[in-house]
Amino acid sequence: MSLFTPDLGVPRPSFPMVLPRWPAPDLHDALITWWWPPAGEVRARNVLSRGAMRAIYRFSSWKLARSVHFESALEEQVALQLDACPTVRAYAEQPVLMEYATPYGGWARHYPDFAVLHRGLRAFVEVKFARDVDASVLERTQHLSMLLAPLGIAYRLVTEVDLPSPARLANAWSLLSRGRTAITDLQALLVHQQALDGVSLADLGWGRVANARSLARQIMEGRISVDLSRPIGLDTMAYTSEHKEGWLWA
Repeated sequence: MSLFTPDLGVPRPSFPMVLPRWPAPDLHDALITWWWPPAGEVRARNVLSRGAMRAIYRFSSWKLARSVHFESALEEQVALQLDACPTVRAYAEQPVLMEYATPYGGWARHYPDFAVLHRGLRAFVEVKFARDVDASVLERTQHLSMLLAPLGIAYRLVTEVDLPSPARLANAWSLLSRGRTAITDLQALLVHQQALDGVSLADLGWGRVANARSLARQIMEGRISVDLSRPIGLDTMAYTSEHKEGWLWA
């Protein structure tokens, strides 16, 4: 089902989104295995510790309906964009422990920073500042990409250079700050009746707090679409079909 559902007869996504656990075919059991969090847990590794000597970041996810934890400001930026992006169905931080055969005959263990379901595609994402990407990180990225590809799972290394434009991050903040309140189908229907041919957010009431909350929620749910490559404002045009720049996560 498309995330973009101008016809209110089509069920919209239910929230919170739960990331399914991706099984590995028997063919790859000898090359790579993974362990998902135990029942009742949401992370395979807990990054929060009273004795931690590093800064710990967290924020409350509206999409997952829980607190998200990470170890760097860069991971926080990634999580914000995943949380607000209408084309990201679900994500999870510290999602799994992977044990895999190395090219040299040994074994290695790895916790990717995120697992993501985006536009029907599955991916593990490792987030690092460019200064921390060395030969071993690049080799691991290439090797895991090769091992996971036959399973239909991508493996991505993301640095600050790869993140979308500052406008997209600012839009993520703007949407999340406004759109956490659930809206009724009647509120959504009223907007869709006005936005069928494309109208500005000003015409839809973006300048009023209650209307802005409703519009932001519908943008994050993918029920209406705007150009998120540019700062959201009163002159932003809204549509009930997908805009080619209507995403926050590439």
